[in-house]
Amino acid sequence: MSLANRLVNGLADENVRWNKNVGTLGGERVTMIGDALISAAFVSYIGPFSYTFRDNLWKSVWLDDIIVKKIPYTEGVDPLAVLATPSE
Repeated sequence: MSLANRLVNGLADENVRWNKNVGTLGGERVTMIGDALISAAFVSYIGPFSYTFRDNLWKSVWLDDIIVKKIPYTEGVDPLAVLATPSE
């Protein structure tokens, strides 16, 4: 019975974390469209170029176009962070 109580209490703490993740994922669901668009274009078109050129192109040209077309995206999105973790 003691082990069962510890398990239930441990899962109660997880409930708080799960609810927080659900809220975060709800917001990310909307901005995922623009983030995926920028990341896919990054891989397809500008991956082989220098950092300076890539940074200028997606921040100055592509983001402006996304804003004009009212496509939702995460403010300050970094295509590399969408595609992989820093360790990868």
